[in-house]
Amino acid sequence: MLDNKIFIDFDGVIVDSEDRVIKRREKDNDISWDEFFEKIDWFQLLDESLIINDAVNCILEGQEKGKDISILTKIHTLMEMKAKVEFIRDHNIIVPILFTPPHVKKTEIYLPINGEILIDDSIKNLNNWKMNGGTGIYFNKNNDINEEFPTIKTLRKVL
Repeated sequence: MLDNKIFIDFDGVIVDSEDRVIKRREKDNDISWDEFFEKIDWFQLLDESLIINDAVNCILEGQEKGKDISILTKIHTLMEMKAKVEFIRDHNIIVPILFTPPHVKKTEIYLPINGEILIDDSIKNLNNWKMNGGTGIYFNKNNDINEEFPTIKTLRKVL
């Protein structure tokens, strides 16, 4: 299974940016989500975000071993996309990056018909991935177990 192509989510798996977006939204909830996402300084947000459980080094080790890794991440704006590319490349990660725009499922960007692995912190994304022929691994930085999918709290277990 671990020789399959591996897709890694960004927010909530590599960095804690998702938690930071939610905290900012609580302070700025009088506008629509679209307006809110346009207002965020994505470069600052990623600068402030913490790398989760040595994720960047795990990816670097995986790419050094020749693992077939890609990052598959949701974006809300083109500036978020640019900030993510800059963050990833500034950390010497050279794997392909696939972006999922708003209101599009990850399985619409890549069809996992050969058991490809998705490591994600969203059960909803993992269920959809599995329904389309992929293998899901639940990432939870606190190692909270999920009955439906194998659970990891560090990418080192897979890469």
